[in-house]
Amino acid sequence: MNFLKTLKYTWNFLIKTIGYAMLLLVIMALVFWYIWRPMKIAAYEPLHPEHLAQKTAYLEAIANASTTGKRPNIVLINFDDLGYGDLSCYGNQLIQTPVMDSLAAQGIRMTDFYSCSPVCSPSRAGLLTGRFPKRAHAAAHVYFPNNHPIADYRKMRNLTNEIPKDEILIAEILKANGYKTSLIGKWHLGDLEGYLPNDFGFDHFYGVRYSNDMIPLHIYQNEEILVRDEKQLVDNKFPYGYYNMDTPITGKATDQTKLTENYTQEANNFITRNKEQAFFLYLSHSFPHVPHFPSARQNGRSAGGIYGDVIEDLDWSVGQIMNTLEQLNLMENTLVFITSDNGGDLQGSVGHLRGRKQLTYEGGQRVPMIIYGPSFVQQASVTDALATNLDIYPTLLDLLGIAPPSDRIIDGKSILPLILGNGTSPHDFVFYNAATGGNIVGVRDSLYKYHEGANGNHLNLFGSFGIATNLSSQLTNLRLDNEAHNLIKKYPEYAERLKKVMEEKQGMLVENQRGWK
Repeated sequence: MNFLKTLKYTWNFLIKTIGYAMLLLVIMALVFWYIWRPMKIAAYEPLHPEHLAQKTAYLEAIANASTTGKRPNIVLINFDDLGYGDLSCYGNQLIQTPVMDSLAAQGIRMTDFYSCSPVCSPSRAGLLTGRFPKRAHAAAHVYFPNNHPIADYRKMRNLTNEIPKDEILIAEILKANGYKTSLIGKWHLGDLEGYLPNDFGFDHFYGVRYSNDMIPLHIYQNEEILVRDEKQLVDNKFPYGYYNMDTPITGKATDQTKLTENYTQEANNFITRNKEQAFFLYLSHSFPHVPHFPSARQNGRSAGGIYGDVIEDLDWSVGQIMNTLEQLNLMENTLVFITSDNGGDLQGSVGHLRGRKQLTYEGGQRVPMIIYGPSFVQQASVTDALATNLDIYPTLLDLLGIAPPSDRIIDGKSILPLILGNGTSPHDFVFYNAATGGNIVGVRDSLYKYHEGANGNHLNLFGSFGIATNLSSQLTNLRLDNEAHNLIKKYPEYAERLKKVMEEKQGMLVENQRGWK
């Protein structure tokens, strides 16, 4: 009997204790959700601009400097998730891109050109600042629309969701130098007031503030909504399936079948309006990022399916831009760059490379780069010279004879001598930055790549979610292999040498993340 009484007492005690514990957990959850969380979000402030005074002084000095000589027009076309193998001039057998093929044949086609990140916001921050994404606190992954749950999560953790005000974007320098500047297409570097394209040197903005799979996808003319997107979730499902774009939505939605055409028309209008003066056009296409919406003109025509239709639309767009430049007799004084913000996604092609977007394998960061300009490219060529999208910034400064800002490290290097035909790559090494956190996890020279944590097994926990186990490092001969075979035991000293280079660079980022001098 005593045993039964003890058991009953113990049972009742446990029930009460568990009940109190559950009640406490419920109270804590309510406090977190309705009190602490809103307070943390409301208290969030963008990163303090430590070097805003230096930035202002630098731009004022450029504006006050005398300018001599004719300045070239600059057209920078940046596709979203265009894979290394998506263009026919990079080996695609299904998708036809005759316009870009022709530009590549007459200009420079780079076979070893890299984005500075395998995802878009960090890559775009690097492209426009010439600095590693971590410098601009843009390396935690992609930015999300304000009030999105992930944006709220960032605010609760004091992680930035917009590019800092004291970063100096290339558009700001060119505007100070007398250029008319325009961003057409995707921004994706923050959507708070004061952190929009017009706040960072773009006289004119037409497009969307983030990726075309995020909602609401309003189309903006400068800071005003030109086309309001009112689509809603249905049964809390994501509005677009990854492969199936027919998931039902409610409400009036932005017509993405017209995005490429509208961007192109707006770009041509900008060129025409500014034909008498130097201009910088940053045409930042939303495609081929998912979801895929080919135009009515192109729909069903490509042998590459819907994805091929989208890519061939983009090739048409490039052709329209080039036609406008030719018709206005601007081509002789225009330098054109065509590239991608990161490697191909699941439906794109990375050619012979391993890995895709999000990953630091080659397919995640090696991207197409075509440079065209009859007055600048002295000889058509295909080059395996190492370069990254960080290099465009210092290259343009070099082209215009503008000294870089002296208060900060510019991680990119000028490839102008390479473009002009009298130089080689300025890089002994290229680095690979993780999609989340921006830490350097790989490095390559002209031949070999050392990749930290490249091999491992995947332990499934919940469906496709899991953890990587048994990670190891890899050494690859990139001229002979697509990262399939690990040579680290065959050449341990070479691997150790590259590892040391990588660790030194990572250490510099940790010690001086913002890169102030």
